[in-house]
Amino acid sequence: MQELIDQYTGVDEDSRLTRQYIAQMEFDTTMDALKAYLVPTVKVIELGAATGRYSLNFAKMGCDTTAVELVPDQVSILKNKVKEQGLTLSIHEGNACSVPFIESNSHDLCVILGPLYHLQSQEQRDQAIAEASRILKPNGVLAVAYISRYFVAGMFAQQFPQLVTPEVLSTLLESGLVPSPFADSFFNVGYFATPVEVEELVSAHGFTKLRHVATDGFNRYISSGVNHFTPE
Repeated sequence: MQELIDQYTGVDEDSRLTRQYIAQMEFDTTMDALKAYLVPTVKVIELGAATGRYSLNFAKMGCDTTAVELVPDQVSILKNKVKEQGLTLSIHEGNACSVPFIESNSHDLCVILGPLYHLQSQEQRDQAIAEASRILKPNGVLAVAYISRYFVAGMFAQQFPQLVTPEVLSTLLESGLVPSPFADSFFNVGYFATPVEVEELVSAHGFTKLRHVATDGFNRYISSGVNHFTPE
């Protein structure tokens, strides 16, 4: 976990979803997928909230919002943003795998948009989904994000050809990990799933699939074009 904390300390995670159009489209698509559940006074919790790009918006929409974040630096930034914007959020420093400070059966919507692609063991991933199940009300909604290992392989082919080796690609395909000294540290601390695996993970904890959405998908491969679109 310390390696993961180091990865996100001092990082401008908030602007990641605004400084490029491909990331803005990720944000817009995610919000569109969630909009039916983000009604005023609904109780929503985000596990892995980073600097609050999503949680702050949930609060602005009138949701009763709780944000949980692992990295102390990101928690501090989020608290400052809440104060600057005059919003009301419940903020906790904590691990998505264990949130004993959150009451069981207490939330309508649980959003996990970052942790799943950093939890490298099956046990950790199961713990995170189990905690989400515990804190949700009966018939509550869970929204999770992941990064496909097939997408990562394509990204390597396009941007990191030094990683297109039998060793790296076979390890990625078989385990979802990229333990290569030639890879960016983000990939070293990442876990990359398959679509089927994620569906099986949530269903194993009693959830029924409502939607499975690509929030940025192919846009990442054509980012140089997308990022030069006009705002309209």
